[in-house]
Amino acid sequence: MPPDAQSLGPFRLRVDPAQAEAYSRETGGDGSSVPLSFPAVWLTDATLFDPVRALCAALDVVPVQESQSFSYETPLVAGESYDVSVAMRREETPPRLVIDAIIATPGGASVATSETMLRLVPRTGFGGAS
Repeated sequence: MPPDAQSLGPFRLRVDPAQAEAYSRETGGDGSSVPLSFPAVWLTDATLFDPVRALCAALDVVPVQESQSFSYETPLVAGESYDVSVAMRREETPPRLVIDAIIATPGGASVATSETMLRLVPRTGFGGAS
């Protein structure tokens, strides 16, 4: 892990069936399975998003999603819980925050990995104090 990386977790997060069905429908699915991009929903959980919010406040920037990718060994199952471990690191050129997540069963079996890139845009022009 790079020296400026921050490790978080593992956090026990659950695939809420109603939330997974709604997310599936919102993203064009039929609601019958958990979408491959569902871990993006977990990024809004306070345990994962609060450190992002704190970093952005300290840097006076707005996070804008640049890209996201997922690699699965087994699909997520509605109603099941997973352990999610995250490593966050900053890149300077261009300014971005990269969030790497490892998703495992509570027993430790690997399920998936994901990478989220957030471009860090200065608040200037967004009504910020700068």
